[in-house]
Amino acid sequence: MAFLRDAERMPNSPEVLVGHRIVGISLRSEGDYIGAREHLEQALSSYDTELHSPLAFRYGVDTRVSCMTYLALTLWPLGEIARARLLAEEALAFAQITEHIATVAYARGHLCSLDLLCRDSGRLLQHAESLVALSREHGLRMWLAVGTFELGHARWRTGERQAGEAEMLAGIGRCREQELALELQLLEAAYAEAQSEMGRIESAVAILDGAFALSERTGQHWHDAELNRLRGNILLKRDPTNLAPAEEAFQTAIAIAREQKARSFELRAAMSMARLWRNQGKPQQASELLAPVYGWFTEGFDTLDLKEAKAPLDQLHA
Repeated sequence: MAFLRDAERMPNSPEVLVGHRIVGISLRSEGDYIGAREHLEQALSSYDTELHSPLAFRYGVDTRVSCMTYLALTLWPLGEIARARLLAEEALAFAQITEHIATVAYARGHLCSLDLLCRDSGRLLQHAESLVALSREHGLRMWLAVGTFELGHARWRTGERQAGEAEMLAGIGRCREQELALELQLLEAAYAEAQSEMGRIESAVAILDGAFALSERTGQHWHDAELNRLRGNILLKRDPTNLAPAEEAFQTAIAIAREQKARSFELRAAMSMARLWRNQGKPQQASELLAPVYGWFTEGFDTLDLKEAKAPLDQLHA
């Protein structure tokens, strides 16, 4: 905020846009999606090619692309699924026009993050392959680490279990070696979920504990709702007879998502809780929780989350 206040003393300076971008990205990392959207929208609307495109060489990446990608990663949790996808794809197209390698990698890397966030393994496979190839060609260590994990995760999800697991392990190791704190919770959550699905429950718990510790250490709380939801699912696998810890984790996830106005995360947490209640013989309670959250959405019905939410609702109503 201090940078933005200083920049606003010179209203026509390019640093005003940079200030809004910095504040927007920071608020999003903290889990303030509404505040983040406001600043990122303001930054994006003020972008002027002649004035701001030279900043790519000062700040390492084109500011328009940076604003578009982080706005996409802000809008998806808020439930604006179609615009989030469109912005991320437009950011990549614009980045490629600039022919600025760091900007292209930045756009593709964040598009991969959106794919992973959305659980769209098909798109993630395509985009991660391109990110890894670009990173190897130009020696981009950070994006190679992230891309290696994301490519491995996509391969693992699409059936290449052995190769995918090896790449996930290599990628997460490189990320931790480089101490890539930004977005690491997303990777660790995906890795913990994969470990759980492979039956490595204690490993999954340890990975999530590390992700929670990272959130507290860095102040990055944008993924806390999802981390709590995953903890609930993993605790159920650890001890299916002890439902209270899982239910508490799901309630925490729902509360955080509601506070952050993160509809997409709330939907996932509500699905997990509804599934638990349905298995306990509480179909009415499950329906009353899940139906209003699902009913809020007006788009994205072709996505995995909305499809998975509709199926149990249809069963509960039947």
